[in-house]
Amino acid sequence: MTVLQLAPARQDRDDHPHHDQGSPEPIVALHQRVQAFDLSQRERERDEEHAFQAVLHADAVLTGAFPDTLDTVVQAMSWTGNPPVPDRQLMASAIAYLGSADGQRGWWLHYTRREEGVGEDGDLAHVLTLIAPCSCGTYMAVELADEDHLIVLLDELDTAPGAPVDCDYRLRIRASSYADTAHSSIQPAF
Repeated sequence: MTVLQLAPARQDRDDHPHHDQGSPEPIVALHQRVQAFDLSQRERERDEEHAFQAVLHADAVLTGAFPDTLDTVVQAMSWTGNPPVPDRQLMASAIAYLGSADGQRGWWLHYTRREEGVGEDGDLAHVLTLIAPCSCGTYMAVELADEDHLIVLLDELDTAPGAPVDCDYRLRIRASSYADTAHSSIQPAF
């Protein structure tokens, strides 16, 4: 361990060690400097950084958790990042377009993170959601647990790739499925 010994204060020293004659006091200089900042611009830059980080995380999740499926068809950095929405308690997210059979209502991937657990035991979990058009005109969202879940889910569909899914498709799926049996249609988020 190194001990640093400070020299005793000199008697002829003034109270302004960093203060040159003719320059303002540090507190005055600080106030002047702060007035030059545009807080809205700084907030926009911070939001852009959070959105960009969401895109990087989304790519990493596909590479790590979906290497044989989604990672092979979704191009790296093809996501659109979205900043967090603090008043709705939404973290930054990213969305990737997967295509459409009719050219109007498409399939999407949505990535975000969510807090799981409480307090110090809490952690941020990566959440990847497949969003598909429903034949009733809304969209349905299925949170993907892992690559096997995605494979089973897509294997059970009896519609053409990219086409809207029947509202009751989850009610007709095999009993061994990972898919949720409740229809959770949502309005398009884009």
